[in-house]
Amino acid sequence: MYSVTNSTFISFAHHVRGHAGPCISLHGHTWKFEVTAEATVLDPEGFVVDFSLLRGKVLVPCHELLDHSLAMGELTWSRNGAALASLGQDLTGSRMETLGHLGTPQKCYEGVLNGARNEHPGGIKITVFPFSPTSERLAAWLCGIAQAALEDGRVRIAGVRVYEALHPAESVAEYRP
Repeated sequence: MYSVTNSTFISFAHHVRGHAGPCISLHGHTWKFEVTAEATVLDPEGFVVDFSLLRGKVLVPCHELLDHSLAMGELTWSRNGAALASLGQDLTGSRMETLGHLGTPQKCYEGVLNGARNEHPGGIKITVFPFSPTSERLAAWLCGIAQAALEDGRVRIAGVRVYEALHPAESVAEYRP
């Protein structure tokens, strides 16, 4: 069995609705998303899957969706989107003080990625998931993206890992189909 693993780092914040501890507060991490694909037979070029294909079809879209955003579940968004618009206007409006203009909008993912989408209340970037974004749920979500993009009868997704923290100790959620 051959396997390849590719990963990307993404900086974003999240809110875990109903959490009994500190994750109830908005807080951020530099996350690491890692995908492992496997095959018993290599393709004609000698790959399980070319790293550029894995990166381009799976990791880049995830980065575009999540980079420098606030991730939350649909219920939190539906109850707080209007309040976030006011906050967003104030936050992005501060560019007028420093730049004299509103600047360039952040790069976002266009469309829906395995049920998740970007919203832009007041010009800030929010990522809305159909679930509260815990590391475990994000791992299953990432696996679904990888399976849809890469599995073809020869290539299989062996698993994914979502690192919520790397220092001072690793905190990682894993999902294997």
